[in-house]
Parts: sequence; structure tokens; C-alpha cells
Amino acid sequence: MKNILNKSHLWVTQSLILTKLNFKLTLLLGSVYIFAYLLIPTIPGLSLISPFLIIVWPISTMIFINYFKLIQNSKQPGLKDLLKIDKQNIRALTYLGLICLFYSLLISLILSPDLKNILAVANDSDVKENISNYGVGIIIKFIILAIPILMATWFSPILITYHNFGLVKAIKSSFAGVLLSIIPILLAWIILLGGFISLLFVIIMIFSILGASENILMSYVLIFSCMIALAAYIASLFSFQFITYKDIFKSIIK
Repeated sequence: MKNILNKSHLWVTQSLILTKLNFKLTLLLGSVYIFAYLLIPTIPGLSLISPFLIIVWPISTMIFINYFKLIQNSKQPGLKDLLKIDKQNIRALTYLGLICLFYSLLISLILSPDLKNILAVANDSDVKENISNYGVGIIIKFIILAIPILMATWFSPILITYHNFGLVKAIKSSFAGVLLSIIPILLAWIILLGGFISLLFVIIMIFSILGASENILMSYVLIFSCMIALAAYIASLFSFQFITYKDIFKSIIK
């Protein structure tokens, strides 16, 4: 157990150090990711390109991975370097993105009845107090349904791009790699998530003391601060992804 805790702690530490190496550019990449994958789907008219964004998600992942690989080697990343992916691997990454798209549609179909139920509950004043129970249930179900695709895509984009793995081999190897270190990966992820939530709590508390609820300008600064924290957290997850790949697949890394 001590070895597992040490490994998780080491991964988190290395991920945070890597995230801070070029913090301004890291935040920029994290902010672009937020805009593409969190904000665009909510904008009327632009939400139509959401399926395309899901398809190119493995390529977006490799932009982050390329970035962290470059800065770890003390290299200044350029746009061409971030987008450096062989054509044959782009095809495999696109197929992987299509799998992600169909799987996300499947999750949507499975959760659709639950979402309809929670809307019905929200409109019923007699049972509104139970809405949180429905919400927690949907979140738990979503997490359980998302686990297989997360395991399949945690390492597969990297294995396709850096080691020319075929799509099926990359997915199988990704599953095997995650299963091999599932406990330290989960612990490290929980630590990163806990740190992010704690940081948000501190930010909100500070701005609440400063009167953000009564000052429009302060409330905008609060939102901006939370978005910066989210951008850093998202970037740290990609950094964590790269660190775990380097450790678990070190035997095949040249």
C-alpha cells in the first residue's frame, strides 16, 4: 500500500511540476480547451460542431501531450511541433474519435430517460426536494458508463502517435496499462480533483469576503479566477496523462 501511495504522490508531484514549467502557455492551452469543449456546445448555432470536436478529441489530446513532451525536454514549443502527427496516425486517431462520438451518443441514449425524469421532478413542486437525489444518481451512472471509454482512450492516442500502434492494439494496450496501475491512477486523480475543488472553495470564500455577491465587477473577477483554475486543472490532467504513460510504458519508450 505504501508503494501505491508513493507512486500516486510522485505522479501528482511530477504532473504539477510539468504543468508549471511554462505556466502562461499551459493556461492558454487549457483555456482554448475550455472554449472548444465546454463553451462552444452551449452557444446557439455553434453547438452543431460539437460532434466534430468529439471526433478530433484524440488529436486535441496529442496537442497537449506533444506540448508537455517538448517542455519537459526544455524545448520551446511551436505550433508545428504541437501538431506534429504522421498522416497515417491521424487516420487512426480520427477512427478513435468516431468511437468516442458513438459511445457518447450511446451514453446520451441511456441517460435520456433519467434526464426526462429529473425535468419532470423539477416541475413538480411536491417532490422538488428529491431533485438532488436524481442528480446524484445520474452523475454516478454517467461515471460508471464513462469508465470504459476513459480506459480505452487514456493511453491509446499516445500509443498510436508515438509508437505507431494500430487502433485495436492501442485500445487493448490502453486498457491493460490502466488496469495494471488502476489504484495509483485513481488515487492520483482523486488528489488532483480534491486539490482543484479546494482551490475553487478558497477562491470563492475570498471573493465572498470581498463582497463579490454585491459587486458586479468583483463577480466577473471571481468567474475569471475560477476559469483560470479550471484551465490549470484541465492542463494538469493532460500532464498527468503524459506522466503515467512515461512510467507505465517506459519499457517501449526509446
